[in-house]
Amino acid sequence: MGIQSAVLTLLAGALLLTGCTAAAEPETEAPAPALEQVAALGLATDDAQAIVEGLDRLPVDKRPSPDALIASVRPTELVLQPGDVTLPLADAGFYLSIAPYVNQTHPCDFHSLTTCLGELQNTPIELTVTDTTTGEVVVNEITATADNGFVGVWLPRDGEFDVRVVGEQGVAEQRVTTGDTDPTCLTTMQLRA
Repeated sequence: MGIQSAVLTLLAGALLLTGCTAAAEPETEAPAPALEQVAALGLATDDAQAIVEGLDRLPVDKRPSPDALIASVRPTELVLQPGDVTLPLADAGFYLSIAPYVNQTHPCDFHSLTTCLGELQNTPIELTVTDTTTGEVVVNEITATADNGFVGVWLPRDGEFDVRVVGEQGVAEQRVTTGDTDPTCLTTMQLRA
């Protein structure tokens, strides 16, 4: 048997052996730790709008610790940590979280669904949001701030709106815009008699 014949025999044997082995299982990535936390809360991990709404309404004592989950609402996406997960919000609209206050507030540009706390928790308010261009009232409801002190609303993108909050403690009004770089957290509405 020549060298060429021996090489061919070895190659043929190798091909036969490979053909009999099971195909390698494709590697699957483990879900990001942030998505595991979201799933543990009973929220769909592929629905950014549902995650935003679910986390914002979550009682404060049920929130995951900041080292387990940080969820930040940006103008066009939801950012989850740890794991660097980004979910688009474009179809849902612009999510604005409003924390009216009387005595104390905090600076905030992008609302953290897991760490932000407003002063007036579980407080009844009347909320009105009016499109400044058309005069159309896009939100008009009697509601209450959630356990975190915020009330969240979905607004049309790329607009300008007048926000009015009326509570037992007084009234506050402020103009906001909903562009790709605008804040999603409104903590500067002080209720005054």
